[in-house]
Amino acid sequence: MKSTDNAVEVSGLTTTTKFDGVLVTIRSRKSFFEVTQAIERTLPRFHIPKLMEYVTHGDRAGVEAYVASTSDPFSIFFDFEQGSTMRLAGIPIESKLYLVGNAVIARGLFEYSGAAGLGAPVRICVSQRDGEQTRIDMDQQVSFFSKFPEMKASSVPALLDAKMIKVFEEAAV
Repeated sequence: MKSTDNAVEVSGLTTTTKFDGVLVTIRSRKSFFEVTQAIERTLPRFHIPKLMEYVTHGDRAGVEAYVASTSDPFSIFFDFEQGSTMRLAGIPIESKLYLVGNAVIARGLFEYSGAAGLGAPVRICVSQRDGEQTRIDMDQQVSFFSKFPEMKASSVPALLDAKMIKVFEEAAV
C-alpha cells in the first residue's frame, strides 16, 4: 500500500482519497411546496433528449445555443420526489432531490477531470419534516471538489458556491 497526501493506494487499480466535506444548509420559513415551486419557477429544465438530438446530428452550434439558452442562472437536469415514499414508510417528511447545474460553467471542471461528473450537476435536497422549517442542503463545492488534486487550479467550485447559494437563498425567502 502506497500513501501520498490524502490518497491511499488500495490495489493496483484502486485508491481511496480522504477529504473534508462541508454541508451548506439554507433554512426557510416557507413551506416545502413554496420553496420547491420557487426553485422550479426560477430554474429552467434541461432536457437531455433535446441535447442528444443536437449531439446525434453533430450540431455543435445547436448544442452551444441550447446550453446557453438553459444556463441562466442554472438548469434543473433531474428531480426526484422522495417524500411520498418516505411518508408511506412512516417517516413524516417531504423531500425532493434536484440535480442542478450550468453546462457552460461546468466546462471549467471537466477540462481538469472527467471525474467532475461526480459533482456536476450539483445535488440539492429540499426537505421539511413535519413541524420543522424547510431546509435546502447541498455540498459546498469548494470542499467537494477538493478531493480532486487536478482541479485545484479551477475557479469553478468557488464560483458555483457563490452563485448557487445566492439562487437558493432567494428561493428560500
